[in-house]
Amino acid sequence: MYTEEHAATLPALLARVVAAHAEHDAIATMAETIDYATLEQRSARFARALLAAGAGKGTRIALLAPDGIFWITAFLAALRIGAVITLVSTLGTPPELAHILRHSDVQFLIAARRFLRHDYGQHLCTAFPALGAQPAAMLQLVEAPHLRAVWFDDPSGLGWADSVDALLARADAMDERLLPAIEAQVTPDEDAVIIYTSGSTEQPKAVVHTHWTLTRHPPALARLFLVKPDDRMLPMLPSFWLGGLAMAMQVLSQGATLVYAATPDMNDFLAALLHCRANRVNGWGDGLTRLRALAMENGVAVEKIIGLGPFTDAQGVPIPAALQSNMLGMSETFAPHSAEPINVRLPAGKENASGRPVNNYERRVVDPETGAAVPPGTVGELQLRGGGLMRGLYKKMRSEVFTPDGFYPTGDLVRIDEHDYLIFVARKGDMIKTRAANVSRLEVEAALAAFPDVALAVVAGLPDEAFGQIVGAAVVPAAGQTLTADGLRRRLRETLSSYKVPRRIVFVTAEEIPRTATGKPKLHELAQLIMSREAD
Repeated sequence: MYTEEHAATLPALLARVVAAHAEHDAIATMAETIDYATLEQRSARFARALLAAGAGKGTRIALLAPDGIFWITAFLAALRIGAVITLVSTLGTPPELAHILRHSDVQFLIAARRFLRHDYGQHLCTAFPALGAQPAAMLQLVEAPHLRAVWFDDPSGLGWADSVDALLARADAMDERLLPAIEAQVTPDEDAVIIYTSGSTEQPKAVVHTHWTLTRHPPALARLFLVKPDDRMLPMLPSFWLGGLAMAMQVLSQGATLVYAATPDMNDFLAALLHCRANRVNGWGDGLTRLRALAMENGVAVEKIIGLGPFTDAQGVPIPAALQSNMLGMSETFAPHSAEPINVRLPAGKENASGRPVNNYERRVVDPETGAAVPPGTVGELQLRGGGLMRGLYKKMRSEVFTPDGFYPTGDLVRIDEHDYLIFVARKGDMIKTRAANVSRLEVEAALAAFPDVALAVVAGLPDEAFGQIVGAAVVPAAGQTLTADGLRRRLRETLSSYKVPRRIVFVTAEEIPRTATGKPKLHELAQLIMSREAD
């Protein structure tokens, strides 16, 4: 039996936080700020509306919207009734949306109609051409056989979609006593959220986290990030990515305030920072660097904003970058699994280490070839168990994902020293980490290979100071074809999210691609080849 102090479901966590911080700001945007009592009321109404529409425990609901009050409200509403929510990227192209909605068996889609240059109504029509002939009352698509309804904030011109307002109006028909009774039946072991992240195959993999992880791991992370109830946190990573979701849950678990910008434009981030009085920023890489520079240009005292200024120790002394925890995590581990608090200076000899295990994660390092454990200080593949580890991958057998004794092979090459500090060395597989997002090189290769004027394409991650890595591609044109990098990038943006499109493309012959004796590309040598060539 879990007490309120140890809330292990989303309904229990929300009830505990609202009881303690009802009048405290929960979400602040340029347009509106709401407190926790209002967030509870709005999400309860949304939850009752979903119940009236036929949703309930286990219902597959997808959410496609930018960060803000609408996103958080819909997210909480779905989890309060025990539904499983799929987070959909606002960067998604029609083919990517089609795959996610079909693969995760989505029954109901809740979405914003427009964001930035995207019209998601048009995206869905492109993804599912048969939609045009469908009635809003009951969708029946062979291409997405479970999808029954789509609710947009603006469904104008879309005969197959209904409005969020019409959905919310259904809440009035529901007995208010029903929602608490349903919330009481949500259990910690039940699936809560599905997050798509590029994996080692052509299609992104679907990571499944339970209510237990969603509610128990973020408070442990909040202790590392020193999140307090009076903090007003501006996350720069969107919530459809695990990094953004993990920070949102940290803030909500502590009764602190989420500050959201209207768009990811740096000027909008700065406007939200100032207007909503954020005292903290959570960002990464070049985006954080650009926001810091813009803030300084506008006279903002960045040293007073945690995350924007330098991290300091308990005495207020700045910590050099090499002595800050190089936190290590992934979507499968619900953000960091190895880390130290942001105000702790790493000991001498531990420079650039990630740190010790978070939230009781079990870690072991094994020989990548044999699977045998290696001695402390020896480089090997990291395997994890416990902590905030995912329940599994959607539609994958447990035996395909975990070792027989329940460890997850991460594909990261690390070493763990005699004091239990983990030091990251390299990535074992085909992942490219760029701007805090994971990109599968195989997915990019498949998109390039689909073009008839491309004979062969091999993709690798290239080191980059601002982005961590960038996507690079060596392309062999088909016989008699003349290609340009800009032309390829333009076509790729029709099927891939912008961050997956190679920033550097060079043209080579098939014989120039370095390979092993078994024909596999030598990625390290390939990266050197791409960097050494004049880009088109």
